[in-house]
Amino acid sequence: MKIMATADRKEREKEQRKNAIIDAAEKLFFSRSFDSVPMEEIAKEVELGKGTLYLYFKNKDALFFAITLRKMRKMHEILVECIELEISGREKHRLIGKKYFEFVQENQEYYRMICAIGPKLFRKKENEDMKAVMEQIKEDLLLNRDVLKEGMEDGTIRNDIDPFEMAFIMNLMCNSIICLDPNWKKILEIGGISYDQFVKDFLLFIGNALDNRPVSDEMGLGNSAR
Repeated sequence: MKIMATADRKEREKEQRKNAIIDAAEKLFFSRSFDSVPMEEIAKEVELGKGTLYLYFKNKDALFFAITLRKMRKMHEILVECIELEISGREKHRLIGKKYFEFVQENQEYYRMICAIGPKLFRKKENEDMKAVMEQIKEDLLLNRDVLKEGMEDGTIRNDIDPFEMAFIMNLMCNSIICLDPNWKKILEIGGISYDQFVKDFLLFIGNALDNRPVSDEMGLGNSAR
């Protein structure tokens, strides 16, 4: 019994130290940039030797994916909370979109890092650290698919689209909007549209596209419901 208690305590201490390392890396990456922070500085921030740091994270890429996974899991909790509400599928989908962009707004430093370094790291050869992130992306994608299916079944979302394909398309669109190039933001401003307004209009546009409503068949296209 004593041996088990000691093992549990050591495991808790190990997890606490791991989280402290992630906190330190997050602080440094967000305040400066991913590329400008060496592992030695992260070790110093948590008062560890460089060798000890490498026992927890083999390189900065592993730390990047650890930070990413932790943020994704927080967003996942919000997603689950929306799904568990006793509302229609369409209302759940609308709420998820709202909560998602609120989360982005509250974690701007994180998303700046993701947009700056993410594309390069995700193109590298697959590793165990990235695999965990990809599994989380897959899980959330399937949850969004299920929300769309629920809306189709309760009649609040049109049923002539593939729910997985739509969830996938929306994931790509949201990522593109979050990582919108500053030059494109300036072009929006030329048209008198702020980035925040653009996000609101995007959600409105998607909502109108998904809403279940009678469709005129004047062109004789028929219904391609799947």
